[in-house]
Amino acid sequence: MSKVGIIANPASGKDIRRLVAYASLMSNRDKTDLVRRIILGIQSTGVDEIVIMPDYCGLGSVAASGLGRDGTGSRVSILDMTVTGTQEDSTRAMALMKELGVGCVVTVGGDGTNRAVVKGDRSVPMVPLSTGTNNVFPVMVEATTAGIAAGIVARGIVDMDKVGSVNKRLIITRNGRECDMALVDVVVLEQAFVGARAVWKLDEVRQIICTRAEPENIGLSAIGGSICPVGPDDDCGLYLELGEGNMRCRATVLPGVIQEVGVREYRKLKFGEEVPLVVKPCLLALDGERELVVGSDDEVGVRVERDGPRVVDIKGVVREAAAQGFFTVQERAE
Repeated sequence: MSKVGIIANPASGKDIRRLVAYASLMSNRDKTDLVRRIILGIQSTGVDEIVIMPDYCGLGSVAASGLGRDGTGSRVSILDMTVTGTQEDSTRAMALMKELGVGCVVTVGGDGTNRAVVKGDRSVPMVPLSTGTNNVFPVMVEATTAGIAAGIVARGIVDMDKVGSVNKRLIITRNGRECDMALVDVVVLEQAFVGARAVWKLDEVRQIICTRAEPENIGLSAIGGSICPVGPDDDCGLYLELGEGNMRCRATVLPGVIQEVGVREYRKLKFGEEVPLVVKPCLLALDGERELVVGSDDEVGVRVERDGPRVVDIKGVVREAAAQGFFTVQERAE
């Protein structure tokens, strides 16, 4: 039986960057419409079942109930789990979907949402759909197309080795044990309290460790991209230490906000090379959100590995399916 999961975060696209920068806002109604289009895209591929994470806003249930006569084929169900209203919901949902044998998961959210999902499981192929303007890991693509790609993957129509990739991730160790992870960047902040989770003040930033750094993206990883671009397919990461030195660069650190930044040091990182922290106590922001308080006596390191999630190449999937005749309903006789 083919199954596709949908994990939509009702809190994404609403953080403080909407106040301190020019980031766009995505309402819950927008997300409901988006989830509805994902469902319709999946159903068009003939998938047997669609499983949706429950949430405190009821995005999935409202989207499913509004399908009417357009929703045909696949059975749509809401995952049986307790809703906490925290990122743990996304982590738990992914773990449960893995147990249910889901063949692909569509995520609706930003870098932080996808980080939480991947903590639940890294083996299920993902179609990460962005809900904002300041994300790196998820992509901006029409939701219907994302649903179609997910359905094709779940049905095994295409070979994931040809139309997908294993992404990099950052592994954080504390006192010799793995304690957390990130998909795009780990940022070391010279402070020891969480406050607003999003990071937007550069004067607090001391170090940035990235899996990817591209000048066309938005966020702190774009600082590295302005100096030494590293893509998702490159077998390395990037390290930067900010501060006054011999180099300054301009980068788009927030939507509509281009800043000049001093860079004291930068270098590419080999897989497995552990980066120590230059300041303690401190706070680690993971994929743009303040998460981990580090004490003076903690021994913390960060390293890059290519053992992250399996991500679907949406364009590659639909083109391969088209080449196989998947979308051809009937050929006319000459």
